[in-house]
Amino acid sequence: MDVVEVLDALAYHEKQVAYHQAQGLRILAEYALACEGEEFFDAEIAAAMHWTSAWTANQIALALDLASKLPRTLDALEKGEIDLYKARVLYDTTMPLSADLAAQVEESVLAKADGKTGAQVRRLASRVVMRVDPDGHRDRAETRKSQRCTGVDPLPDQMARLWAYLPLDKAAACYDRVDTIARGLQHPDDPRTLDQIRADVVADLLLATPDRTSAVKVEMYVTVSAATLMGLSEQPGELAGYGPITADLARELAGDATWRRLLTDPVTGEALEFGTSTYRPPARLRRFVWVRDRTCRFPGCMRPAHQSELDHTVPFPLGPTSQENLGPFCRHHHRVKHRTAWQVVQPTPGTFQFRSPAGKTYRREPEPVFDDPPPF
Repeated sequence: MDVVEVLDALAYHEKQVAYHQAQGLRILAEYALACEGEEFFDAEIAAAMHWTSAWTANQIALALDLASKLPRTLDALEKGEIDLYKARVLYDTTMPLSADLAAQVEESVLAKADGKTGAQVRRLASRVVMRVDPDGHRDRAETRKSQRCTGVDPLPDQMARLWAYLPLDKAAACYDRVDTIARGLQHPDDPRTLDQIRADVVADLLLATPDRTSAVKVEMYVTVSAATLMGLSEQPGELAGYGPITADLARELAGDATWRRLLTDPVTGEALEFGTSTYRPPARLRRFVWVRDRTCRFPGCMRPAHQSELDHTVPFPLGPTSQENLGPFCRHHHRVKHRTAWQVVQPTPGTFQFRSPAGKTYRREPEPVFDDPPPF
């Protein structure tokens, strides 16, 4: 069996799996409706399927919601157009919404879900929920913020997981600070991996161990339309590497000197042209490509652009150091591009077309920061 046959077989069986998962959910929903009013009917299911009580309740809730509130999602799963993870994403993000609002989210997300990974669908769904239910989203965000906390979970072999439940902007800033310090401490003689250094940095900072790099400056990027910044629109912004944020938070962060704001023209959508005769892109060009592309351009990769390497589509100096010939690739996919038979072209700025060693073609279009134009 050659590579193409393997890929086709995988795709076929994934569709079959999705079909049977949809059938199972339909059966579960029908049974739950037939047993409505009966106490403990779920115990029979849990025993037969060898599920825990909590997982049984979760599966029943998922089945009922998909069958009644999100029927198009269940149909798409049955046809193999989406997988169960993406169906779950729609279930999770629409859970607090009314049936009418959930239907709006479902329609918008399913229309754009083709070719997207689960992570991309989750980000898209979050943005659509913000748009269709801005007041509800704001209330839920405030509720979640009031639930911020920290804890520690014991793990085997004398280890533990230290965690903090924080608002997105603070969590992102904390992680980027730790990551920046850790990368600054890397050197060839250090046997630690980057993950190990990050963990040590967290411990050093919290335990107040003297650290000569702890005052490192971290740049975080928030993208916001000029109309939103001026209070003329409630269009969500974008926190680089993390996803959509409310207009209120975008305005707050854009006015904070510790964050770098990136403005988009809400009317023309025009971007400045950049070019240079040097191999290394200047800072303004790097930032432009970061905000234009947002993530590593390799199909399905969601590594933030500002944490990736800028790559010349046509190798320099045959190709220029300009927006038409640059794109972010994470370190792993940068190596894939240069060390394997993968071929990449950029027919228009921000559009990347790939041809795999197996002859498969993939196209990654520019990802608009804002899905819908402002109401002008």
